[in-house]
Amino acid sequence: MKRIPLVTLLVLVLAMVVAGCGLLSQKTEPTSSVPPAKEVKMVHPTGIPVLMYHKVGDDKDNDAVIREDLFREQMKFLKDNGYNPLTMDQLYDYVVNGAAVPEKPVVLTFDDGYADTYSIVYPIMKEYGFPATVFINPGDVGTRLTWDQVREMHKNGITISNHGFQHIEMGQLSEAKQIENITKAQEALAKEVGIKDNPWFCYPYGDKNEFTDSASKKAGIKMGMAMKSGWAHTGDNPYNILRVWVGNAVDIKHFEERISTEHFTDL
Repeated sequence: MKRIPLVTLLVLVLAMVVAGCGLLSQKTEPTSSVPPAKEVKMVHPTGIPVLMYHKVGDDKDNDAVIREDLFREQMKFLKDNGYNPLTMDQLYDYVVNGAAVPEKPVVLTFDDGYADTYSIVYPIMKEYGFPATVFINPGDVGTRLTWDQVREMHKNGITISNHGFQHIEMGQLSEAKQIENITKAQEALAKEVGIKDNPWFCYPYGDKNEFTDSASKKAGIKMGMAMKSGWAHTGDNPYNILRVWVGNAVDIKHFEERISTEHFTDL
């Protein structure tokens, strides 16, 4: 009987081992079930709706309030129809630099910082993965929100910003007093939340005078939210960003109109 050379035998064994490993890897290699990330189309819109909310609750006769069911319906509409809520940074870059933004942009802002901002708004933002900005008065923290709640929201996708230390009309104050009201709030946000050099401000009651823009700038603010109705545009005064009021009177039909056309119906 002819013997198989040792070298040939070793080659055959090695080939069998390699083939076996190949079959094993084919059987055990997991296949990914995660779909590829959807590419977001970037656009240069003629304007962006900055939505202005206040309290979310059951006071159906107060248009400064929006019912929870209506608010949930609006947020679901945004998600189901491919709207992309922006951060303040994205809005600023669009207004000042003409930067591109994701298609169907919208901005979600919440004034004052109520208890329901934490108990209702915050969980819904997390559910849909929406960024939002909450403008608070640090002097009122403890009567509505707590600092622990503010810190938690800040750590989880909510931009906490300046609404003045006290909710007082800026237009009734001197430039020095306006700077003081903004700066005191800035210091509280830095101390309690760790937000240093916050650049966003919302004018209480939307009230301003001839000193307000310069006072805001001197206090370190780069962009201010007004209460006048309209959309934000590239080239707008960044210290006078128009917004779109949303309250109980804005049903889903009017909501869709307000985020799809700048010339929406006044209610």
